[in-house]
Amino acid sequence: MDRSIPFEKLINFRDLGGMTGADGRKIKPGMIIRGGNLHGASEKDIEKLSEMLDLIVDFRTEGEIAEQPDPEIPGVEYWHLPVLATLTEGVSREKEADKNSFQKFMMDPQGAEDYMKKTYAHMAVSEFALSQQKLLLERLLNPGRKAVLFHCTAGKDRTGGFASIFEAILGVDKDDILEDYLLTNEASKENIDRMIAHITGRPGLDKERVIPALQAMFGARESYFNAFMEEAERVYGSLDGFMEKALGIGEEEKNRFRKLYLEP
Repeated sequence: MDRSIPFEKLINFRDLGGMTGADGRKIKPGMIIRGGNLHGASEKDIEKLSEMLDLIVDFRTEGEIAEQPDPEIPGVEYWHLPVLATLTEGVSREKEADKNSFQKFMMDPQGAEDYMKKTYAHMAVSEFALSQQKLLLERLLNPGRKAVLFHCTAGKDRTGGFASIFEAILGVDKDDILEDYLLTNEASKENIDRMIAHITGRPGLDKERVIPALQAMFGARESYFNAFMEEAERVYGSLDGFMEKALGIGEEEKNRFRKLYLEP
C-alpha cells in the first residue's frame, strides 16, 4: 500500500494509516501524517493541507523556523513543539548547524555516521525531547475531525523518532517501523542528490570522501534507528519499559490509543 501523499512543492509526506498494528488491525487513514518542511508550499499545497488537517505540530528549533517559517494554513491550528532545545549539527537545519556539520564531518564518513548514532541515542533519553513528545501524545488522545501533521525539516530524524514511538504504541512490528523510517531515503532521494551535487560542485573537494559523509548526514540509516531503540531499551529495560517510564504509556494508555487509531 502506497501511503505517500503527493504535493507540488513538498516532499516526504505520508499517512501512517494502513500500517498494521496490534492484533493485525490497521491504523486508520487520515488521522496521523508525518512530513518534512512546509516552507515553500505552493498555493495548491496550502489548499490541500487546509482540507486535510486540524493541527500542524512543528518539531523544529526557533532558529529553523525563523529561517524557513511554515506558511499560514487556513483553518489549521499551528503548534511549535521543538524536540531539540538547541541547534544540533546534522539534525536541526539552521544555516549555522549545517555549516558546523560540514566543517566537522565533510571529509569523515565514519565520524558523520558515529555522530548521527550518538544523536539518535541522545534523542531517545533526552528529558527535554521526551517532555515535548509527551505533550503531543496527550494531545493525540483527543483527536479532531481531521488529521494531525507532525514535521521537522527533512522529516527524517525528529519526525522519524516520534513516528517510531507512536507506531510502537499502536503495536506496529519493529521491522515495519524500521521500514517506514527508511522510506525517507526514497521519498527524499532527489532532494538529497541535489544538495550533494550542489556541495560537491565546489572545486578542490575529495568527492570519494565527501559524498559518503554527506550521505551519512542527510540519509536515514538502520544504524541510526537501532541506536535510538537500543538506547531506549538499555536505559529503560525494554521498549515497553521506555514507553511506560519515559512517556507514561502503560497498557491502559496503549489500549486508549489503539481504540482511537486502529480500525476495529
